[in-house]
Amino acid sequence: MASKLRGARETQRTYWVEKLARRREELREKGFDERQIEKDNAVRKLKAKITDTNLRLAAIAANEKKLEDMARLREEKKAAPQKEKGKKAAPPVEEPKAKKKKKKEEGSEQPVKKEGKKKAEKAEAAPEEKPAAAE
Repeated sequence: MASKLRGARETQRTYWVEKLARRREELREKGFDERQIEKDNAVRKLKAKITDTNLRLAAIAANEKKLEDMARLREEKKAAPQKEKGKKAAPPVEEPKAKKKKKKEEGSEQPVKKEGKKKAEKAEAAPEEKPAAAE
């Protein structure tokens, strides 16, 4: 009985409500009081069906509202003046690649050796001290 249509769910809801009313009437005729009627399994199941249908109707209403909002936004977007698309800026000059070439040229003169961290730190510290002493 699962349906996403509002009309189908509303008819299901009326069906379950009528069936619940008939069941309650039958139990009253048999002499049950309200407390016993509410504890009856059939009554509880029918109430659950009604609750499920009500929840589904609420979800359908929320979905319809969302669709209406989306349609309204779409219409507003169409009615709004369109912005002109400007030309994109030219891509920047590729200078970083030129720098890499310089490094390669310098590297061809002196082969670079892999050094440990400690040796690299000493090598960096030593050139800094030499220019300071030269000045």
